[in-house]
Amino acid sequence: MRMKQFIVLSVSLVLLGSSAHAATSTPKPSSKPTPSKKATVKPTGKSTVKPDSTKKPIKKKATKKPTKKKKKVKKTATPIPSPSPIWPPVGFTSNKGIYAKIPTGKELVGLISAKRRLAEDVIKCSTNACGAVIVAADYSCKWWEIKSTVSGTDPNDPSKKILLGTLRTTYGLLNPNTYANILLISDEPLFMPETFDPVTLAPMPLVPRPGIVVGNISATCHKSSANEKIPTNTYLPVRR
Repeated sequence: MRMKQFIVLSVSLVLLGSSAHAATSTPKPSSKPTPSKKATVKPTGKSTVKPDSTKKPIKKKATKKPTKKKKKVKKTATPIPSPSPIWPPVGFTSNKGIYAKIPTGKELVGLISAKRRLAEDVIKCSTNACGAVIVAADYSCKWWEIKSTVSGTDPNDPSKKILLGTLRTTYGLLNPNTYANILLISDEPLFMPETFDPVTLAPMPLVPRPGIVVGNISATCHKSSANEKIPTNTYLPVRR
């Protein structure tokens, strides 16, 4: 806890007593003869000023002494050890020491909250088709290459799917027995083109395109360095 120092400046008030000089009045000459002896006035030591009985005495309020608060001694919390990761991963598809898994909705929420950059990428996924994959390996991977496809519902036959494009995603270095959460972000729009009201010219609500999904995900662990920029998301739409 950061300690703050306060410098208290105390001001001492010095009461200065005012010295009063008594002025002697010069007696006026009178017509009566004065005696030869001078009368001396003896000081009685009593004040001739009477106190004003109409004023009530001022009662001083009793000042309360500040009570010192006792400092609570905090007990040191015992650190909870992190559970050791399960290896090999459970629920993953494996092939020669490489593991991959499509995350559930709960896992994806945890992934987004843990990494700010991924949360920014998820904003893109509100308008474009996206997927996700969790990868790991028994050994070090210099970089990862994930290939996937984007498909949608066939407008001529709603029971069928048609290929809309291919997506290639790259990811950087990953140490052995370490997980990486990778978002697969395409440029395939999730909604129909924007339309406007013919009368008010206001934009109409967006119409979602049916059945847009990212699938056929395959992950490759490369042991040699990459000769390209990483990370990337490259989408190639199918021309029709």
